[in-house]
Amino acid sequence: MWYGRNLVRAATSDDRAPTAVELRRSIRRMKRRFTRWSRTYEGRAVVHRIKVRRIPDWGRAHLRSIAWCESRNNPRAVSPAGYRGLYQFSFSTWRVVGGWGDPAAAPRSEQTWRAWILLSRHGSGHWPVCG
Repeated sequence: MWYGRNLVRAATSDDRAPTAVELRRSIRRMKRRFTRWSRTYEGRAVVHRIKVRRIPDWGRAHLRSIAWCESRNNPRAVSPAGYRGLYQFSFSTWRVVGGWGDPAAAPRSEQTWRAWILLSRHGSGHWPVCG
């Protein structure tokens, strides 16, 4: 019998190759596991860090100052007005820049990338006090 995430063969007495059905079943199982894992906080952080992203130095400096002003660099910050995360996104703005779920639950790297998208496409007007 074949099992596991990398199709390692279980210790059995027969030396046969896996059937097509066994391979399809194993691949479906691996996809389900990856999908469940990639929706966790740790999974989202790893998947987001793997993607190649480049923010110029001036953009990083600007985003650092915005993050300090908005949330004191706290990625889990929630304001009384309902803004959430490191850059105090509203849910609608978070969705506009491609985020899903709660901005405060997203990894710091994803929040920074979404803020960069917002800053580069729409300017700093979304942060009227800090931008």
